Amino acid sequence: MNDVMFKTPVQEIRLSDTADRMFIKRDDLMGFSFGGNKVRIAWEFFQDMKEKGCDCLVAYGSSRSNMCRALSNLCSRYGIPCYVLTPREDLVEEGTFNSWMVKWFGAHIRFCHKSNVAEGVDKLMAELKSKGYRPYYIFGDRYGKGNEKAAARAYCQAYRELLEYEEDHELHFDRIFLASGTGMTQGGLMAGQRQYGGHARITGISVARPSCRGKSEVARFAEVDPEDVDFEDGYVCGGYGLYDGDIESVIRMMMERFGIPLDPTYTGKAFSGMLKYLKARPHEPENILFIHTGGTPLYFDYLNAVWDRKQAAKEITNNRCTGQ
Repeated sequence: MNDVMFKTPVQEIRLSDTADRMFIKRDDLMGFSFGGNKVRIAWEFFQDMKEKGCDCLVAYGSSRSNMCRALSNLCSRYGIPCYVLTPREDLVEEGTFNSWMVKWFGAHIRFCHKSNVAEGVDKLMAELKSKGYRPYYIFGDRYGKGNEKAAARAYCQAYRELLEYEEDHELHFDRIFLASGTGMTQGGLMAGQRQYGGHARITGISVARPSCRGKSEVARFAEVDPEDVDFEDGYVCGGYGLYDGDIESVIRMMMERFGIPLDPTYTGKAFSGMLKYLKARPHEPENILFIHTGGTPLYFDYLNAVWDRKQAAKEITNNRCTGQ
């Protein structure tokens, strides 16, 4: 893999209900493991692991985790043992495309509870060391801190791509929006802006976290004061992985009109939130960039859920008709 595969296109789309020019950075089209922000970040973790002389990778994430998919795919490609610590509370009974792929790539799955992640990390790291491995935990210490620079580096570099696009196309983005969860992607973009310049307002649309926690996490990766972070938590729709009819309408519209897949956990929720955010704030027409952070397997999870709902509704209707 080289730098060329990480350069993704910027696509302009025309939305009839806004005067803004709308652009999308298509990181979902990256050339490895369905692309997305987690492929960029996973690659930086992988490089950091090699630089530190480690020979076994340890990740943490839910059954929906794009990060765990990307990391386990990298490990399968390069022959590195991969272990994934997963919280039991986030297990999806019927499985997800990401969870299936993590197993398919040969990752070893271990479980813990959200209340004792640190203990789970300690136990797994000790076990691997006893087997002679030099394990690398992607998030740093047992509390998930200490490795912020490696994670932020991915979108610090991606920010340079945006500046190159602006220069090549003689335009400037006024605002940059993205789904913001762990804070790694937004923090990396802010670190890039601090390093390379630019004036676009970088706004994270929260997929779950309240503003105070979200700002704090983004600031940790960006190395800025939390008050300098623009993090909107008004569109979380009840929490992580939850969505409503508005989000579903945006997902359908984007696929039908532009052939762009969005998922309800991250990109669909963020794109819907961005449109509401802009509509609620009168402004002169601007150049708006949305970072499509990928998560395509989650789009297919969503289609399965839609199909299941339709089948369930059909069965209820049939039962009523037959008097059952």
